[in-house]
Amino acid sequence: MAGLHGMILERGHRLLPTASALAGVSAFPPFHFLIPSFVALVPLAVWVVDQNDLGEGSVPPRVFRGGVWFGVLYFGLLLYWMPLALAAFTWWAVPAYLTTIMVLALGAGCFTWALHRLTHFGRVPLWLALPLTWTALEWARAHVPGGLAFPWLGLGTSLTGYPELVGSAELVGARGITLWIALLNGLIAEAVWAARAGAGSRILARWATAFVLVLAVPAGWGSWRARTLPVRAVGQVAVVQPNIAAQFRLDGVTSNDSTEAALIRLSPERDGFPSGLAEPDEPSPDLVVWPEVTFFGPIESDDSLQERVLALAERWSAPVVFGGIGETVTEDGDTIPMNSAFLTGRDGHFTDFKYNKHRIVPLVEGAPFSSGAWLEGGSQVDSYGRGRGRPLGTMGAGIRFGILICNESIFASHARAFRLLGADVFLNLTNDGWFGGEAWYTRTSALWQHPAHLVMRAIEQRVGIARAANTGFSLFVDPIGRVYGQTELFQEVVRSETIYTSDVLTVYTRTGDVAGWTALLVTLGLLLIPAPWSRPA
Repeated sequence: MAGLHGMILERGHRLLPTASALAGVSAFPPFHFLIPSFVALVPLAVWVVDQNDLGEGSVPPRVFRGGVWFGVLYFGLLLYWMPLALAAFTWWAVPAYLTTIMVLALGAGCFTWALHRLTHFGRVPLWLALPLTWTALEWARAHVPGGLAFPWLGLGTSLTGYPELVGSAELVGARGITLWIALLNGLIAEAVWAARAGAGSRILARWATAFVLVLAVPAGWGSWRARTLPVRAVGQVAVVQPNIAAQFRLDGVTSNDSTEAALIRLSPERDGFPSGLAEPDEPSPDLVVWPEVTFFGPIESDDSLQERVLALAERWSAPVVFGGIGETVTEDGDTIPMNSAFLTGRDGHFTDFKYNKHRIVPLVEGAPFSSGAWLEGGSQVDSYGRGRGRPLGTMGAGIRFGILICNESIFASHARAFRLLGADVFLNLTNDGWFGGEAWYTRTSALWQHPAHLVMRAIEQRVGIARAANTGFSLFVDPIGRVYGQTELFQEVVRSETIYTSDVLTVYTRTGDVAGWTALLVTLGLLLIPAPWSRPA
């Protein structure tokens, strides 16, 4: 107990880290308040710098504990939905949530420790140390090995409700936007620190001028780019939202029957598109998109399931992309299940296209470091394997699309790889029904958080995106990052919209996450290599 008590931040030091955590949470969906993005880290940064060092290069233990306290509140509130979503899959839902939060909180403790060390012993100015250390932490969180990487809601994603403001993600990616936002926080923190030290109005005016310039230049460029970016329409896409409740999807037979009935209700008549589409006179789509794992069962080896799916796809008189359980054979001859996407042609037959999901959700889709397996009997999945390769599908007049299944939308590098291979648009197939129910009080913030990542993916690559979600939100994003055609949650609906792309191969697409790994290397270098201006040991 004494050891645990020593890890808890003293009561008198909790206010500022708590204020930062609460402000940070309010910047993300479903709130998406604008101002908190630029000030959320200020209280924590000021508190860290205010902690006196112990001499001889030692950081006070309180600094680390303060970061952990902040991290527990910040990540605990952002991710409160995790045990609710995982409860349907495993008895380990609550322990998994608590473990995740503690690991992330320890990372936040490392952030505050590094921030204190750089500002006190490295003599790095706060306005620079803050963006470097925070961005390095985000990079590390996104690159944990063994399938445990978790880049959910980086600081840059907090501004996806204002896509023109973050247009420079085309140049620097989401991590570059994080660096920019943290830099603005650092400038405000410097002004606060200067004011507390009794600085005159001239010095405060300098900090204010720096803040305005650093804010205005990227924001102004993004606004200009939104007005001048050449975009083109590439086809009509219909996203289908069958709205099968999570409790029905726990049983494969019930889920398949319910999905079939919903797709029949939503499918068009032979001579046109009735009430299933947003407008009765909508043109026939170039592509129809069903959600992730539309049907359960090993579709590649189950002839009856294939016939069932093809009969439904044929009703649309258009190519259909849908999620299903694929299979792959290992070198040892074992057949393992995959979370896959398939494509049927206008002729009502399967094409050769098949994409296997790369990024498996830990515990939900497979254990870390696992290779995938069927349960005994071979009809239900124990854990999914990890896909390889990024095949592109085609629609309309040779327009190529890449598939992002569920949480793959949070991985910028994955989307970038598709764009480098020639993808014109992205399709996001997902099932977010685990994040809440039809009753308003059961709906968690993850229903809004998850699709926010697509805005950043669209801006980074300057492509259009169509999202088909089992229970919603199904939606479209244009290359500027503007969301349109969004459905309501927990409704059975089809939405058909024009999808757009650009012919721009962005700086971010060409170079990758330069901002992220540069921040990491500079931070490590400043921590490990004594600078000539640093305090002697």
